[in-house]
Amino acid sequence: MNLIIFTFICALLTVALTIRPLITIALRKRLFDAPTESRKIHTRIIPNLGGLAVFTGFLLTVCLFVDNTAIPRLNAIAAGGIIIYMIGLKDDIIGVDPLKKFIAQFTAAFIVSILGDLRIMSLDGFLNIYQLSYPLSVGLTVFIFVGLINAFNLIDGIDGLAGSMGVLMSVSFGVLFYAAGDLQWALIATALAGALIGFLFHNISPAKIFMGDCGSLVLGFFAAVFAVHFMNLGAKTDISLGGIHLHSVPAMTLAIVILPVFDTLRVFAIRMAAGNSPFKADKNHMHHRLLSLGLNHTKSTLTLFAIAAAFVTSAFLLQDIGNGQLVATMTLGIMALNGLLSVYLFRRRQLAEGAIAEAAENIRQADGIQPLPLKSGVTESEFAESVLRKVSSTIDINNN
Repeated sequence: MNLIIFTFICALLTVALTIRPLITIALRKRLFDAPTESRKIHTRIIPNLGGLAVFTGFLLTVCLFVDNTAIPRLNAIAAGGIIIYMIGLKDDIIGVDPLKKFIAQFTAAFIVSILGDLRIMSLDGFLNIYQLSYPLSVGLTVFIFVGLINAFNLIDGIDGLAGSMGVLMSVSFGVLFYAAGDLQWALIATALAGALIGFLFHNISPAKIFMGDCGSLVLGFFAAVFAVHFMNLGAKTDISLGGIHLHSVPAMTLAIVILPVFDTLRVFAIRMAAGNSPFKADKNHMHHRLLSLGLNHTKSTLTLFAIAAAFVTSAFLLQDIGNGQLVATMTLGIMALNGLLSVYLFRRRQLAEGAIAEAAENIRQADGIQPLPLKSGVTESEFAESVLRKVSSTIDINNN
């Protein structure tokens, strides 16, 4: 336990102390994220190289405290992580074509699954599937890697969100690795958690620095590494924690990453239903919807973090119901939450639009003044949402 504590503190301090000079360098060299796109939420120039500090602090801590001889082919995992980090760093500085990013992701996934032999061996009875053939094992592993890399990249949209999801993910896997007696993997997860918390000191709203693609892509990469290793570990090891035996390891793995995964699938479905590319950026993510309710960055992040933590806790407590039943329960649960949020947003939008229309009509009847037309490209719904957010923020200020 002392080794875990030292690992955590080392990673946290390394990142926390290197962020400030990194911010200074990024501003001097004009390496920042400028709010030039309509989908951007922030309105300030903010450095976006926080992932540089996270990855280097994490890597330094792993080199200091982890016994690499206890983890076969750790070099292949490190190689895959470096590839993801480098393509993300290039994207943050000069931009990268999406196709090249996908090529890098698939390359890293194949290196880990084939050269590193870190691949899903069994589904532990989920869908009545146990041992996987080699081609299916590699294919499923690569799919999980590419999916999680992009899921964590896409959820990085407001201050503190990706880092908080990463902390929850790494702490959850770290505790489970420790419960399984796998100390070295627990140390790796602990190092990532410490590095992310060190970063969050500077990323909590108002953020002084962003994680950038070099951080969010790496975060998704190691989420996939931990998920695959945990599924293999659970298939051959009896894992118990607090008197509860983990009988549904695939479902537990899904619970830890369910929020980024669901949000990614949801926005992809919305974009394709609208006839757009699933990779075309928009404002349909769950954090955007919470912001439209009048929540600020901190409250939105805490809300999503609490939901994600609730799914992890529920999955742990419901281990005895079985993999299939637990996956179905979590899927229905998160879809129900999304449905309730959609209904609430729709109702608020209707009320806002009705209030605006009524006010405009009153003006016309009282003074005979025609209202100014909306700006080009702005719908009544979007205008109503902006007015509603301003009113909500005014009410919050008055209440405080």
